[in-house]
Amino acid sequence: IIINLDQLSGFPAGEKVSLEVLVKRGLVKKDEAKRGVKILGRGEIKKPLEVTLPCSKGAREKIEKAGGKIYV
Repeated sequence: IIINLDQLSGFPAGEKVSLEVLVKRGLVKKDEAKRGVKILGRGEIKKPLEVTLPCSKGAREKIEKAGGKIYV
């Protein structure tokens, strides 16, 4: 399942972005969650987020530039 950075723009600064959080917010359907999620770099992110999911190189660069961290 692909999630782009523009879909994370509504998350508050410092929030942990995990599979469970994406399901809770309705970005990923619970029955599809087992297929896995990858964050891609379409869009901009201006808030630091803590991401615990696989990310593309572009997404990783944008998240880190915004002050966020990747924990994978």
